[in-house]
Amino acid sequence: MMRKILLNQRGRYFFRQKTYGYLKEILKEYIIDMYDDVEIFNNKDFFEYDTTIFFTQFGKFTREQEKNLLEFVASGKGFVGLHGATASFKAHQKYYEMLGGRFINHKRIGKIDIKIDKNHPITEELEDFSFIDEPYRHDFSMKGDMHVLAEADYHVENDPQPEPIMWAKTYGKGRIFYCALGHKAKSLQNPIFQKIIRNSVKWVLEG
Repeated sequence: MMRKILLNQRGRYFFRQKTYGYLKEILKEYIIDMYDDVEIFNNKDFFEYDTTIFFTQFGKFTREQEKNLLEFVASGKGFVGLHGATASFKAHQKYYEMLGGRFINHKRIGKIDIKIDKNHPITEELEDFSFIDEPYRHDFSMKGDMHVLAEADYHVENDPQPEPIMWAKTYGKGRIFYCALGHKAKSLQNPIFQKIIRNSVKWVLEG
């Protein structure tokens, strides 16, 4: 039986149907249903899904919606966040405690040289690579225990620390993965990014 993914694309600034099509092709061994609002989280009917992907830009939950999503993840279902997932739902501290980081700002789009930690199932087959994207900065004050899978040095004198680009963590029984890449829809045509997405979904589902 094919596993089912709940894809939330609320607020994306490019054509959601285009990115939905790309993701269906990347993850063609799964059933993917797309939602562009958060009404699906009003009750626990969505627990029929095996995991969720958030490819979002902004948004707001009711208290019940946030509670239901966090219970879904903690029950072992898992969560994959791409790009703006850390810049979404800004009023919801518990969401960020689950996710591990909160977007602060980004520098201008440019080439990012990314260093890989191969000591994880998501990244063990990857090599260091370069990518054109927005260099994100995050607040990690709520992160808890997480494994940084990739980082980049943005080479700015007053901002010298490498920035985590990808990380994995747990939340209850659930597994969490986040990747800061994906500003443009065409990012989803990059073979390395496609592999990251496939590996991350497999990991949150199977460990």
